[in-house]
Amino acid sequence: MTHFQPQSSDPTTADYEAPALDPQAPASLPDPDRNLPVPRQSHIISTILTPALRLWLRSQVEHVDDLNLLIEGGDRQLLTGLIPRVTISARNVVYRGLYLERITLVGRGIKVNFRQILRGKPLQLERAVPVQAEVHLSQQDLNDSLQGPLLAGVVNDLLLNLLKAGAAPDLVTPDGKTPILLDDFRAKVAPGLLTLGAALVSSNQGSPVPFIIRTGLRTTNGQQLHLVNPEWLPTPKAKRGLALHDLDGFALELGSDVEIQDLELGDRHLVCRGKINVLPE
Repeated sequence: MTHFQPQSSDPTTADYEAPALDPQAPASLPDPDRNLPVPRQSHIISTILTPALRLWLRSQVEHVDDLNLLIEGGDRQLLTGLIPRVTISARNVVYRGLYLERITLVGRGIKVNFRQILRGKPLQLERAVPVQAEVHLSQQDLNDSLQGPLLAGVVNDLLLNLLKAGAAPDLVTPDGKTPILLDDFRAKVAPGLLTLGAALVSSNQGSPVPFIIRTGLRTTNGQQLHLVNPEWLPTPKAKRGLALHDLDGFALELGSDVEIQDLELGDRHLVCRGKINVLPE
């Protein structure tokens, strides 16, 4: 954990550059800035930056409730367009088809177009912002998100890869020559387990048949999700399935802009903590 030692009432710009993420950091949302000066609701924060940032955040989502912002820093940094730290919390967020029950974000070293904001222009990011995030989803949120293009595409690719790897040889051949269509995605969350299902249509089947995988999950270096002891279930209500030993450890790449530090699967809910990079438009 980094501790800052400010030399004056306004810390230097370097004090607020985003630090490298420690992969061994604890699972709870880290607070590397606990030695920052007590937040001051200056004229710049209260009348210029807070309204501009609130408007920008609302423009990024389809829906949000209870949006709370806390901007911290000294006027000298803010006048240059550097926001040392922002803490954001909200409920019932819908972002690009993702339904989030609760979310907490902490961004540091945020560079914005302050001079343009003073002229009435909308806020824009001037560089990528690393953001610590904690996200809570209910099982219903997850299923609602599966109806949107972003998460549905991820799950579709995952299940197709599992099929091609031989997860259900009775339903489709793994040679990749049989056209496959997956629809009606659904999910169930239980302690330590995630069940993903879809309706599978292929030229080998006259009507859609269920394709269901139940698995644990673990992360590697924050960049990959791995299946743990996956099973193929013959029906959605099956208590036991067919162990897929060859797919144990199967990796799902998350991309360079996402880093998962902790993933908790509970009773009909999940919690994800990690880092995302918010990119300028």
